[in-house]
Amino acid sequence: MTTLATSPPTSSVTGVGHLLRLVLRRDRVRLPLWVVGLGGTIVASALAVPPLYDTPEKIAGYARTVGASPVSYLMSGRQVGLDTLGGIVANEISQVAQLGVCLMVVFLVVRHTRAEEESGRAELLRSTVLGRHAATLAGLVYGVAAALLIGAVTTTSMLAAGLDTSGSLTYGTGLALLGVAYTAVTLVAVQLSTSARGALGLAGAAVAVGYLVRGLGAMEDNALVWLSPFGWAQGMDAFGDERWWPAALLLALTALLLGLAARLMAHRDFGGGLLQTRPGPARAGWQLSTPFGVATRLQRGLLIGWAVGLFLLGLLYGAVIPTVPDLIASNPEMADVVGAGGQDAEDAIVDAFLAYIFLFMAVIACGFVVASVLRLRAEEEAGRTESVLATPVSRTSWMAATTALALVAAAKLTVIMGLGLAVGYGLGSGEWDRVLPQVGGQLAYLPGTLVVGALAVALFGLRPRATGLAWAAVALIALQVILGQLLGLPDAVQAISPFWHLAAVPVEDFEVVPYVSLLLLAGALVAAGLWGYRRRDAVAG
Repeated sequence: MTTLATSPPTSSVTGVGHLLRLVLRRDRVRLPLWVVGLGGTIVASALAVPPLYDTPEKIAGYARTVGASPVSYLMSGRQVGLDTLGGIVANEISQVAQLGVCLMVVFLVVRHTRAEEESGRAELLRSTVLGRHAATLAGLVYGVAAALLIGAVTTTSMLAAGLDTSGSLTYGTGLALLGVAYTAVTLVAVQLSTSARGALGLAGAAVAVGYLVRGLGAMEDNALVWLSPFGWAQGMDAFGDERWWPAALLLALTALLLGLAARLMAHRDFGGGLLQTRPGPARAGWQLSTPFGVATRLQRGLLIGWAVGLFLLGLLYGAVIPTVPDLIASNPEMADVVGAGGQDAEDAIVDAFLAYIFLFMAVIACGFVVASVLRLRAEEEAGRTESVLATPVSRTSWMAATTALALVAAAKLTVIMGLGLAVGYGLGSGEWDRVLPQVGGQLAYLPGTLVVGALAVALFGLRPRATGLAWAAVALIALQVILGQLLGLPDAVQAISPFWHLAAVPVEDFEVVPYVSLLLLAGALVAAGLWGYRRRDAVAG
């Protein structure tokens, strides 16, 4: 660790350089993983798309089909220039690139600001020569640098694919500025919350709201899209009539939020937040007399947040389903995409859309189940697990309670997602007879989610310092689902995902054998994790 002198700080930002070097040293593995994972995905996509559209006819076909797709508008916004190769590449990578850069800066900035205050390490550093705002400024510089790096990787990959120079530069700049804006959003969230989890929740909600507002505005083609930073970045119209004034909106929002963060920081105590948590009752209720009750109480906010978010996501996707047949009416070529024709084309398109949405939401639920299981690791690092185990609670019962909570909650969230999809479809079409099929369809993908959660359990029990691999598995599965077909990944790679082994309901008939096999695999991983946890020592962070 870099040694800091012990004389009094000369300004509120003294020691920023030392702190940045410390941040880079601590993230010497994490940051390259983000850059290689996110940047590599963007590069692979940018290089994979041009060979697929190597004739004017193919480009024109893409513009006709995707350019009229409400699903594409919802996921990627209204990308201009779809009749050019650059516009196609931008549209294909937008979802991953924009969400990825925003989530990257959120996690990185919270890790080196609020999480440091929560753990007490920031207080230790401030006992040396370190200004009051040094940590915040270091987090800002770090987040901005990471966003600019992803923007540069994106621009370079587009240029390497032979795309237009001006369009590539415009797209990469918009992407980087979007990441910079959400760096500022995260710094505001850090001042509001008293915990890293709370800051992640606030900043993550801001990302979700911005993404959905842009998507809804793009679907309706109205001014709603201009209420979102995602819309501003896309509004720079890369590979179309490029314009730079939307970049000024992103810069103005960043400056405004940074000023707000500085003002909020000046009015809060170190280690505290402006949104204080309420103190609990003096005596615990009977619900907290069991390990399962304690685990439920600790994750109550996480459960409610994910349940509301996933229901709304399902509602949104369900409302889109009735518009899918219109795509067939305006673009008969879409029948060829699914290998159907005539009257069956509409049903085939709807089924394909449903299968993708079921799978996509199941992958999102993997994020919940991993976060829920790894709460065990956070409690252990913070030293709170030792307090629990000092009571008559055994190691097995403590870990089994949290594991059961995570897996049961994953099943409940799956039902909630299916209900949201059915309600959204009912509201959009007026037909309410699809509730059971859509809930059942979503449940067909549940074993994949449980296997990912069970993998996190096994890693925590057997290799607690390697629990980050559970998040790597989620990222790999998301990559396989979103870009697997586009990248032409071989079956040996795609088979790593548990979802690859399940039937693509409703396109394919439900298959019992892979369903039960994955449930058995999940059970074996959980048993291995419990076995390992009983035989190892507590591992501090």
